[in-house]
Amino acid sequence: MILLARFLAALAALFGIVLGLGFLIHPVNAGAMFFLSPNGIPGLAVLRADMTAFFLTGGLLAAVAAWRKSPMLLVAPIMLFAIAITGRAVGLFADGITPGAFVPMAVEAFFVISLLFARRIFAGNASNG
Repeated sequence: MILLARFLAALAALFGIVLGLGFLIHPVNAGAMFFLSPNGIPGLAVLRADMTAFFLTGGLLAAVAAWRKSPMLLVAPIMLFAIAITGRAVGLFADGITPGAFVPMAVEAFFVISLLFARRIFAGNASNG
């Protein structure tokens, strides 16, 4: 189980790091994958800074958690994905359902569940020595 937990945390890490670097290096292309387009240079800076921070923070913490088998390091990535799902749910109610609206929610839910599982396994592993 520990191997599966490490794999799932590493998968979340890879997802976050790849997307984070994508926003850092090619913010317009990465933004387009999320239906975002910058409004001038300030908008480009928002994509490059905020989206990079969101994804790289979650990805790097998940990577270190997978490496160290640390349950505490998974709290922030779990919260990032869970808050993202919450924001999307609010959007569904406030703005309506669009085609493909549930795909990103499914991805985020997968990572919340996967990281909760990994956190539980890592915590059990730490208490068992």
